[in-house]
Amino acid sequence: MKLKHIVIYILLPLFSTALCAQEKPLQANGADSTRTALFFNALRDYNSGSYADAGKNFQKLLTIDPENDAAYYYLANIALRTDDTASGELYLKKGIELDSSNYWYMDMLGQIYIKNKKLKEAIGVYEQLLEMYPKKSAVYYSLVNLYLGAQETENAKEILRKIEASQGKSEGVALTYFNIYRMEQNWEGALNYLIEFDKEFQSPRVECLIADMYADRYKDSLAIKYYDKALETDRQYAPAMYGRAEVYRMKGDYGKFFEDIKPFLSNPSIDPQMKTEYMKQLFQVPNFMQRFRTQLDSIMLDIEAAHPADTTSNIFLASYWGQGGNNERCKKLLRRNHLLYPDKYSTLFQYIIAIYQLEEWDTLEQETTEALKKYPKDPDMVQLRGIARFQQKKTDAAIESYREMGEIALARKDTAALVTSYSVMGDLYYEKKDSKNAFASYRKALKLNPNENGVLNNYAYYLALEGKNLKLAYQMSRKTIESEPDNPTYLDTFGWILFLMDKPLEAKAQFKHAMLYGGTESAAILDHYAEVLFKLGEQDLAFIYWNQAKQMDSTLGIEEKIKERKSQMKK
Repeated sequence: MKLKHIVIYILLPLFSTALCAQEKPLQANGADSTRTALFFNALRDYNSGSYADAGKNFQKLLTIDPENDAAYYYLANIALRTDDTASGELYLKKGIELDSSNYWYMDMLGQIYIKNKKLKEAIGVYEQLLEMYPKKSAVYYSLVNLYLGAQETENAKEILRKIEASQGKSEGVALTYFNIYRMEQNWEGALNYLIEFDKEFQSPRVECLIADMYADRYKDSLAIKYYDKALETDRQYAPAMYGRAEVYRMKGDYGKFFEDIKPFLSNPSIDPQMKTEYMKQLFQVPNFMQRFRTQLDSIMLDIEAAHPADTTSNIFLASYWGQGGNNERCKKLLRRNHLLYPDKYSTLFQYIIAIYQLEEWDTLEQETTEALKKYPKDPDMVQLRGIARFQQKKTDAAIESYREMGEIALARKDTAALVTSYSVMGDLYYEKKDSKNAFASYRKALKLNPNENGVLNNYAYYLALEGKNLKLAYQMSRKTIESEPDNPTYLDTFGWILFLMDKPLEAKAQFKHAMLYGGTESAAILDHYAEVLFKLGEQDLAFIYWNQAKQMDSTLGIEEKIKERKSQMKK
């Protein structure tokens, strides 16, 4: 059985470096002034943190006063500060031989055993202390923890009964009982104990545990009863709000679910990472986001207001808004993250990627230019600035960006990035009608990777457009369709080269194949196919495709081409 809220409640820390030797008046044995001076000099060094000097003085003291138990105690303390538990144990045992009734010596020895995971020895020490100091509550708590660590649950219960007999019932004791029952896998015993405790003492924590156990048994009414009791005592008790909300969700009562989960998620004191993990689990429920988009939008705004400076929340929320199509809010959150942590590269990069996805090319160029002042020669920022310039038709500036990207790639021996830089530079040079530099760039890319399909396709297509070296264009284009036989762009290029080589029937076969794999979505491909059909005398079908291309993209001059072809038919 698995509860929603399992917490191990430890009643008292088992090991502490703050040891109170001052509980027992310390005095050098004998009135000899040398002994007294050595002791107080050592104590002064110890209290000032000069442990090496203190250790030397305590050792000198023991040469003239070997029965000074306080010196052994302080030497043990000094040893423990350097994790020398073996020496600390020896010093303490010597001190205990000299003064077996000293509580602090015994307690410290017990804590050393605990630190060294000698539970049996530690239990022995604290059982002895319990006999010596039956009214000291700290010993009871230490023993409970030790028995629990040793899985001696019956002994732990016996000590808890003694604590209740002397101090009365308390939430801490009740929660420790719960953990004992949990260790024993005695869930009925745990539930019955907590219910009886709740009859006398009102504790939201206990009531929430009872409710959780009923919820795990699918006893919804009883679970809600105890969640309600917890919230009557503390209206803002988050585990109860969460638990009750989950019961309502499992019942399909989404109205009440959102009533409870909304204040839970808007509570700024609750860990934001826990909230985001919970929401991710909810989003995995089929159709949950689609059904409750309005309520979820409101909740997301609440989480944002509760944790405006939390990176994890901002990234999660940005993803939520981005998936929902609210790109502006997504960008706003990522920008906030960047401004909150301006020296963190990851938050900057996430913000810049959001701008890229929004296709805000002017802003992208500005932000990447600013980023490169802080991260000069960063390949991602250089490339993104190149993309921004390319999209803004700043051809020369874009070429400069990709040239810089190539230099960085060359220095890093990053072949893939270098191929990309040469490839895009080839496209950009061709935009400038500088086919010489365009083709030179493509050749550099293909020298590094002869199988780079994008470069092969573009190089072949531009050669074909210029009517240059159709044989080479054919060879390169054929290579692309052998590699990706269903790529409509590559099929278009190969078909067009075949058409220019006066092979319209072979070209038609390539275009028909392209039509099956997305070619109908490209005005340029439709235009090329229509040309092939017209050449083959299939004019009616050609004009159908030209009309489709014209409606899809009016900038290609299809209207004039249709008029021209119709006039040719009349002659």
